[in-house]
Amino acid sequence: MVMTIQDFQEKAIDAIMVMNTALTSLRLYPPTSVMISQTIARLLQAFTEILAKDTPLILAESERMLLFGKVPAWPKNQERPHIRTFVDLLINQGIKSVTFESGLEKEELAAFLQAFSRRPDEVRAEGGMQEILTHQNVLHIWIDAKIYLAKNISDQTTANPVIKDEIVRLLMEATDPDAAKLQQIRENAKDPEWINRVFQTWMTSFKEQQDMIKKMDLSENLVQMVRMLEKIAEPADLERIALLVSRSVTDMDNEVISLLLSRDMQDIFGGQLFANIIEELDNKRFAAVVDGLAGIASTPGEQSLTAARSLEELMKTDNGLKLESERKARAAREKEEKKKRLTWLRERFQGLLRGEEPAFIDQELMTELTGVFREFYALDDAQIADALIERLTEKLRSRRPDVSSNTAVCLSQILNDFLDNGRENQAGHIAERLAGWLRSETVFSLACERICLQFKDLERALLQRNPFVEVNPIPDTLSLIQSGRSPKDQAMQALAGEALRELATEELLNVLFEEFLTNNRGKQKEAARNLGRLGAAPMERLLDILLDSEDSAERVLVLQVISEIGAPSIPAITARMAHDEPWYVLRNLVYTLGRVGGEAQSADLAPLLLHENQKVQQEALKSLQRIGGKTRAETLLSALPGADDQFKMSIIEMLGTIKASEAVPTLMELLRSKAVSASSKADLDEKICTALGSIGAEEALPALTEIASARGFTIGRSYPEKVKLAAGKAAAAITRRKQ
Repeated sequence: MVMTIQDFQEKAIDAIMVMNTALTSLRLYPPTSVMISQTIARLLQAFTEILAKDTPLILAESERMLLFGKVPAWPKNQERPHIRTFVDLLINQGIKSVTFESGLEKEELAAFLQAFSRRPDEVRAEGGMQEILTHQNVLHIWIDAKIYLAKNISDQTTANPVIKDEIVRLLMEATDPDAAKLQQIRENAKDPEWINRVFQTWMTSFKEQQDMIKKMDLSENLVQMVRMLEKIAEPADLERIALLVSRSVTDMDNEVISLLLSRDMQDIFGGQLFANIIEELDNKRFAAVVDGLAGIASTPGEQSLTAARSLEELMKTDNGLKLESERKARAAREKEEKKKRLTWLRERFQGLLRGEEPAFIDQELMTELTGVFREFYALDDAQIADALIERLTEKLRSRRPDVSSNTAVCLSQILNDFLDNGRENQAGHIAERLAGWLRSETVFSLACERICLQFKDLERALLQRNPFVEVNPIPDTLSLIQSGRSPKDQAMQALAGEALRELATEELLNVLFEEFLTNNRGKQKEAARNLGRLGAAPMERLLDILLDSEDSAERVLVLQVISEIGAPSIPAITARMAHDEPWYVLRNLVYTLGRVGGEAQSADLAPLLLHENQKVQQEALKSLQRIGGKTRAETLLSALPGADDQFKMSIIEMLGTIKASEAVPTLMELLRSKAVSASSKADLDEKICTALGSIGAEEALPALTEIASARGFTIGRSYPEKVKLAAGKAAAAITRRKQ
């Protein structure tokens, strides 16, 4: 059984989403990975189900729109992020269409995906996408294949809806009086039933396509079709055809009728068609068509002129004159009623507008406010609405807890109302103010919970519209709360974390990572910023890129994103550190942990102070210094016995830098020890003396003074000049602190 158009598009769009996931995964994982294999299997199943019902499946691009064969995807689907991503991929590869045929096998699909995921310059260097597929014996996927349409005029009266434009083209070709096509068409047109069949068949396909093709194009095609019928029909049949067409037209929606009348059609059938259409409209539809024509007439372009002429003709009719009179009377009444209502509303909420705090704890007044905002915007008085929002925002900072809490709840209700009624701009304005309040709150409350949930709903709508939005206080606020960079209780952090997890859908992550890795749209910076706002959700993919990337600039960008994520990234980082990663990956992980971690991460860094790679050791040392906390000295001292002579010096220097007083006994013991080779002993002693001076260890002052005076504090020991000099400086520094 053939699928409906709706079922077909839904299944095809689902398949495209899986394909995008596969392409993204191919950039992150080796082709042999289980994840890649499973994704390709899912995609093959999706294509097989479609091709079993309708073959071939043609995915094409035209004017940055996705087409199925020659039929555009529905407008609501064109705006979906993964559809835009797929269209961008086609454009970047210079591909107009991809055709999938029944019999498609998994190996063919895998070969296609690997080729499609390559850089365009690589594909061109190998002769193009089709050449690559042919070389790999891919027999059921074709690039830029021709789409052939029926050419027989008789067949076209029963062909499927895709070829309706071909009918118009063939009729328009019949302009040569001696052409065989014209003679055939005129001969057939002598039969009124033949014309009826042609027109009705075309009208059926026309109506089926209304949701898939721009109505502007449909109206143009209809005018072309009618003009062709006028040319080929017998004069005696023109009046009957005009009536047939007008009745079919008035069965359409008002927008199509307005678009049709906005075209140059007043002379068709001697003006009879135009008059018939107007006559068939009842008062309500007449008014709607008038409004549609007025809208078209107000837009720039040649069509606005013909729309204005048609509108003028409509308003000269009896219905037009009556409509104009009624609208003038209604406008006068509404103006007076609006004036009275606004006066009353201003008086009712005068206390709020003046910022009087008792008004902000008046429950009845605050409850009314939500509906009143809707009314202010309906009455085109946004100035008062904005003034009220300013006052409410000011009271979020009130010293009275009941006023600030009441105000937050009220703004939350207004925000919810705006979201429900599609007022995203106004909702964004309020959300920005509430974000500032939420950032300052440190204790969980029902108001905080409600606002977090609303932020999630608003942000989801914003990201669906534009995944690369740059100025956006909502994820900034949620990320700040979750990250622990500001003092919040755990309930608030958990609430913000849950909101971010729900926002970070697979579809959104695919879109952001695709741009992050390719910069196809010039939005790499924005994609990176938004990935850094989504909490821990992007972490595994980011760490995979860090492991596999050979591009140092890309690795730096990944590290920046992880630093933006902050504390929520720690579990993923420490889990990877426990694996047997290459030293350069481990060094990057340690560096990042030093940026986002805290005192608790000292235990994760401790083993790496004794790592076999010196660069990893040094990075662990720097990160330990950076994270701070009281456990650093203990961690450094625990690593000191196992460190080689060179790294011992680095640890000792760090102990001095962090002024680790608990390290003084160990440092004094090392200073007495002879266990170190003579070549390293002088350097080590110099570092120890300097560290003791930095720490300000008074108990070391006698020993340092003896070393500096050349007598030595251990019988039989002498010290090189640089050690004496370091001891003298350290003793002087300690003495200065005592004074």
